[in-house]
Amino acid sequence: MKKSLFALAVAGAFAGVASQAQAQSSVTVYGLIDAGVGQSTINYGAGGQSKNQQNFVGGLNSGNGTGQEAGSRLGFRGVEDLGGGSRAGFTLEVGINYSSGATGTNATAAPAISQSALGNTVLFQNTRQAFASLGNNSFGEIRIGTQDSLAKNLLGSFDPTKEANTTGATSLYQQGQVTRFGQALTYQAPTMAGLVVRAQYANSGATYGNVGATNTPTANNAWSVSAKFDNGPLSLGAVYEARLDYYVAAGTANGTQALNPNMTLSVNIPSINMVGIAGSYDLGMVKPMLSYYSQKWNNPGNIAQSGAINGFQMGFNAPVSKQVELVGSYITGKVSNAGSDLYNTSGIQAQVNYALSKRSRLYGIYGQSLWNSQRTATTADVKVQQYGVGLLHTF
Repeated sequence: MKKSLFALAVAGAFAGVASQAQAQSSVTVYGLIDAGVGQSTINYGAGGQSKNQQNFVGGLNSGNGTGQEAGSRLGFRGVEDLGGGSRAGFTLEVGINYSSGATGTNATAAPAISQSALGNTVLFQNTRQAFASLGNNSFGEIRIGTQDSLAKNLLGSFDPTKEANTTGATSLYQQGQVTRFGQALTYQAPTMAGLVVRAQYANSGATYGNVGATNTPTANNAWSVSAKFDNGPLSLGAVYEARLDYYVAAGTANGTQALNPNMTLSVNIPSINMVGIAGSYDLGMVKPMLSYYSQKWNNPGNIAQSGAINGFQMGFNAPVSKQVELVGSYITGKVSNAGSDLYNTSGIQAQVNYALSKRSRLYGIYGQSLWNSQRTATTADVKVQQYGVGLLHTF
């Protein structure tokens, strides 16, 4: 009898330890699948005479995952309770590409139809997030690894269409922006009275500097700070980013992608400074949003690769019923080079969502973006239109 009671006590003790360990450490598998059908049409080149039209089944392809509204993805998120309000964790997230079609946004000719083009595709694409974290309730959290830039994180949270893959507002305010840094250190302060402050540093790791006869400075550094304030229906945010001695690849004149301020030359820009300010207010029946973005490309030694990208975006989310939501946005801005306008830009996006459940919904989406050339000698208008219907499921 005593042995039986002892055995039960030992078993209970081990069960308690196992239960405590399980409560302290957990791993979550999550993801998103966005699948649909649609069409992409691009007019570009001198007089808009060149045209690329593509039908797609599945969604628009990119290294960040297939999808018309959102990039499909698979992720793992873990957290361990270290006690005393401290925790350790990780996030690993990769893009899922389940369709073998072209991107629909940058091909200068229709994709060739062949057996290989209609075959299978590589399922796992670029890393979207991959970082380790260490946090404390009183001191905040530090993250190290591949992460969204603070500019993407903040401006994307005020984008009504949630940074949709379909062309439109996102295509314009993210022009020239770095959306993810592969080697980033981020600090997030504890939330205080609805205010969250973040700071981030990143570099490429390619050049660490040389202190020998020729002093080579470290290249491709970036740092940024952001702040977001939420108080009931009101949300406000701001971000500042500086990229130093940053390498920018050359654009292609008269192609399907508008040129950045550096035009057609690959060059290291001494500094690129970005400012974003945004706000929203939930009125219940509609949630209006407004944001401003500005990038200054500073290259005093080569004015031909200097310039700016800036504009305004306005939009809304309107829940018509428990199942139906209307979403829309409009954006206008300009790209300048060497002190004069390069393009006037504008874009629109419209979307309707129909909820099937908390995790699944049907949607229809349309987007258009315009780059209207202000220098016909070196550039030409670019017009991109995309539309489609699809199913989005999260897990």
